[in-house]
Amino acid sequence: MCGRFRDTRPWAELHAALREFVGLLDQLALNLESREQVRPTQAATIVRANEGAPSVSMARWWLIPWFHKGTVKEWKATTFNARAETVRTSRAYRDSFARRRCLVAADGWYEWMGPRHDDDKKKQPWLFEPRDGQPIMLAGIWDCCETADQGLVESFTVVTQPAGAPLNGYHDRAPVVLFGQDWSRWLDVSADVADLLGPESVDRFTVTKCGIR
Repeated sequence: MCGRFRDTRPWAELHAALREFVGLLDQLALNLESREQVRPTQAATIVRANEGAPSVSMARWWLIPWFHKGTVKEWKATTFNARAETVRTSRAYRDSFARRRCLVAADGWYEWMGPRHDDDKKKQPWLFEPRDGQPIMLAGIWDCCETADQGLVESFTVVTQPAGAPLNGYHDRAPVVLFGQDWSRWLDVSADVADLLGPESVDRFTVTKCGIR
């Protein structure tokens, strides 16, 4: 699964990466906060296609589908992750997968396994990062819902897949991680992205013990 991720890239770095791999951004710079941890229900940075050009905005991490009629808190389903195996068919996700894919700005993600080095009653967090320092994004889908208490809420979920070795030594699932050459294809809802949703089994990441809580 992906229950927390890191997003520390400043606007200039994100802008440069998108310009290289997706296209020119026609929008004012955003004041992006460097965040060691992004948690479900918090706002996070996503990239969407806007008439063929990338558009950067903030959205709530925990998807509320368009058909929900109640308040934000009345949406009880756990929808901060969407399984790649069912994202095309699930009622909560299928419309977004077909029409509203996005990139989730991140430079790493966390899993918890084993006792902490400084407190054996708690689990130890591990940070996963691209081994060669290449820019990455997490594969996401987004939706917009007219909620009873907060009006229009834009939200997203991170797509996950089975984790292959060596990642499955920490968790049996991993986020779908997209490197730059695949960003445009993920955003293009007419493109076939089935090959991007297989098990993440290539040793493309470093794993570091860290001290976040």
